[in-house]
Amino acid sequence: MKNFLKKFLFFITIVISLIIVAFIIIKYDAEGEKTLPFSISKILLVSTVNGDIVDDPNNIWNINITQVNDVYMYIDKTQETDETIKEIKLEKFIINTMPQKGNVKLLRPTGELSNLYTYSEQDYLNSEIVYQGSAIDDMKSLEIANNGGVLGFRFALDDLGNYISNENQEIIYDGNLLKNLGISLEEIKFSVSFDIIITTSDDINYKGTINLEMPIDTIIEEGSSHKEITGLESIVFKRV
Repeated sequence: MKNFLKKFLFFITIVISLIIVAFIIIKYDAEGEKTLPFSISKILLVSTVNGDIVDDPNNIWNINITQVNDVYMYIDKTQETDETIKEIKLEKFIINTMPQKGNVKLLRPTGELSNLYTYSEQDYLNSEIVYQGSAIDDMKSLEIANNGGVLGFRFALDDLGNYISNENQEIIYDGNLLKNLGISLEEIKFSVSFDIIITTSDDINYKGTINLEMPIDTIIEEGSSHKEITGLESIVFKRV
């Protein structure tokens, strides 16, 4: 009887231990890290319209239209720590909902702050964008301040069509060009997801997944729209 009780108690102890471990794993999977050295304080989304002038001797204006969405992510230090940002990697970009018109491209900054995407051509959708920790922010060089800063990238929706006009007037690059092409908001809406991995100076990796919907709903009415996304505590970060 004593041996039976010992085995029974041992078995119960093992079962309880496994239940506790499983509970901890499930809880961590759902909630992630409770304390982070760095987190995303807000995301600024700016939606507008760009265009490239096409050489056309038969018309005053012939503009190839692109709808663009600039994403700025603000990374802040969340606690007193000697850790700094070693690098931040953006990867696994997925278009979850495709637009009805146009083709989605992901661009990294390549120009000066006043015109960040002047020379951007490579599509990073099937690649990754890596910001290195540095003394200050420098988006052109893909550098972010190692105590917290701002990083950026752009989702462009091109091949939307050409705006042709023979009216001798200044063209304003905004949502009205979409209206002039007869393009509705529903036709250009799309959603994306991607992973962000924050690596600290202690070589600890924190990984989370972000979901965004673009463009901002008011782009056609307002021409150019911006939106601050806060309350990002729901993003689950885990060590990887």
